[in-house]
Amino acid sequence: MRAIRIECSFGSLEHDPRAIAALQCISWDFRSMLGIVDGNLRLMVECITIDGNCPGPSSFNHGIRIVEIIEEWQTEILTHHLVIIEFASDFVGHYFHNGDLAILSGSNFTSSGLVLQIAGRREPLVKVLTDIRSKLSVDRVTMAKNSEGIVQKGPTLQQHRVVRLAHEHGWYEVPKRISIRELADKIGLAKSTVSELLVKAEGEIVANFLDNSLGSK
Repeated sequence: MRAIRIECSFGSLEHDPRAIAALQCISWDFRSMLGIVDGNLRLMVECITIDGNCPGPSSFNHGIRIVEIIEEWQTEILTHHLVIIEFASDFVGHYFHNGDLAILSGSNFTSSGLVLQIAGRREPLVKVLTDIRSKLSVDRVTMAKNSEGIVQKGPTLQQHRVVRLAHEHGWYEVPKRISIRELADKIGLAKSTVSELLVKAEGEIVANFLDNSLGSK
């Protein structure tokens, strides 16, 4: 069995009506696979809201429907909803018909983007990744190594996006082709936020580089 972590920033999803609807909530966190029902994939997820307004049971909307809200509880200002959702066979469900793929804990959708962790045989994993890349801009793919499992190392998804855009626009060239203010305007964040994200991301990248260099000695 192999495992991969696929990360897509929200920029590649911002025009998708499903993503827009989902962001009425703070986050959607995967909890369990519930199997295949009439060819459709059922999952249990935890939806977190501030106002308590989690989408209720519905018919299919662009391949996804809410089946049932089975429990709700509150922690301080947040409301947690345990939800059963269903992905239509022709949208996502068909990837899981053979029972050789599984979604893993750590998969979620937030305003930062989509994180999908999947384990399974190599051939169906490659097909899922190829199909996702044909529809979305994939920012990062991480593979499990040996018995370590999938551990997020390096920059966060948002940090990764900022570093990638900085590199694409010449921030790391000498002389720089773009100022921090111009970069912030392109990304749509405050200058101080972009500066902080760059420093943190660069720190993670250097730390990983040094760890790998020391480990190879």
